[in-house]
Amino acid sequence: MEAAGGRAQRRPLLIFGIAIFAAAAFYLALIVATQADDIFLPGNELNLPGLNRLPGIDSGNPEAASIEERINILMMGLDRRIDEPKDSPTRTDTMFVVSVDPYSKTAGVFSIPRDLWVEIPDRDGGYFENRINVAYEYGPIWKYPGGGPGLAVATVEHNFGIEIDHYLVLDFVGFMELVDTVDGIDVEVEEHIVDPSYCLTAACDDRQIIVFEPGLEHMDGERALAYARVRYGSGDLQRIERQQEVIRAAVDAALDAKLLMPNRAVSIYNKFRDAVNTDVSVFKVPGLALLARDIPPENITTISLASAVQDAVVGGAQVLVADWDKVEALKREVFFDGRLRSEGAFVEVQNGTGAPGLATSVVNYLASRGLPQTDVTTTDASDGLYHQETLIYDLAGKKYTASKLAEWLGLPNSRVREVGTDESTPAPTSSADIIVVLGADAQVPES
Repeated sequence: MEAAGGRAQRRPLLIFGIAIFAAAAFYLALIVATQADDIFLPGNELNLPGLNRLPGIDSGNPEAASIEERINILMMGLDRRIDEPKDSPTRTDTMFVVSVDPYSKTAGVFSIPRDLWVEIPDRDGGYFENRINVAYEYGPIWKYPGGGPGLAVATVEHNFGIEIDHYLVLDFVGFMELVDTVDGIDVEVEEHIVDPSYCLTAACDDRQIIVFEPGLEHMDGERALAYARVRYGSGDLQRIERQQEVIRAAVDAALDAKLLMPNRAVSIYNKFRDAVNTDVSVFKVPGLALLARDIPPENITTISLASAVQDAVVGGAQVLVADWDKVEALKREVFFDGRLRSEGAFVEVQNGTGAPGLATSVVNYLASRGLPQTDVTTTDASDGLYHQETLIYDLAGKKYTASKLAEWLGLPNSRVREVGTDESTPAPTSSADIIVVLGADAQVPES
């Protein structure tokens, strides 16, 4: 039988062991919670003052998202009429990408014309050319992976180089019901619009005259749909501008304080779930809803491709063809690296090889990766010497930009020199924040 003294001596060890186990369990819970909320509550993560320096625990939100951290959702409105079966193959009438920076609470809407002539992937690894709005229709016909949404997403990613995280599909009836659920929307009509034969059915046996007068109008679901769809007397690009107005009005209506009450929020969510087809997990919807609530309308940028496309006739059909260099410039107004932009580093590319045009080629490549051309300049190496290795000098503590430059140029992190932290690192002469000295090993990757 164990002596009472022995038990007394071991009791503190037992209590200490329990305390260590409890602390470890709590620490593990913190790690799980702070990492999982990135998934379920993007941009609304837990903030744990005093604990965010512990290893494994999420340190919270940066000021802005990197290009990989943005949330890109492809939104599609179907051209399926109200009397057509839901499972019938159909084309998209509306297509745009919503890109959200969950940290800086900003967003962009990048609208894509339905008649844009693009390359559409096939099931054999090749491509064929057609209007972008047929991709959704061909998906189920060809049994493309993911069906209509899968082929539409693949088409956008291939032609625009935009990585799509999620998709959301809405038909006419669903759109009208959602607008009615938020008690209608207020739209500023810019010009007089008349369509003498507007219809919602496939047979168009419901033709009617639709008239919109300039001024502020409160629209119910059917009226808002007509304003977004009407094409008589206007082209696809004018429709896109009206659709963007409807989007902004819908955001304003959804953020109305009365609709954020729990009972109304549940009702709206139930209507949303019934009206849309999406791959957004039910567990992510609340987090995305909170994120949307925190983005004020003035922080939403809307981009139209009007200046980057022109009318053309292909195979006897009237289509829109793109100037892809202009498209790329417009794309960068929405899809940009927020962390890179927030650092605002001014970069100088010095040619240390004497090869004509090398620095200019590198600058053009960096611009294609998202570095604003207004924030970069070129010159010859300040020391006038020939350089074998390409080096990056960080003179102002712009670590994120310096690391991205190294990544884009295919350089290891050891090629980045932090000037000021190491007195043995001599700084080239320049007033820039970061200097890239191109050596003989410099190569310009393909954009």
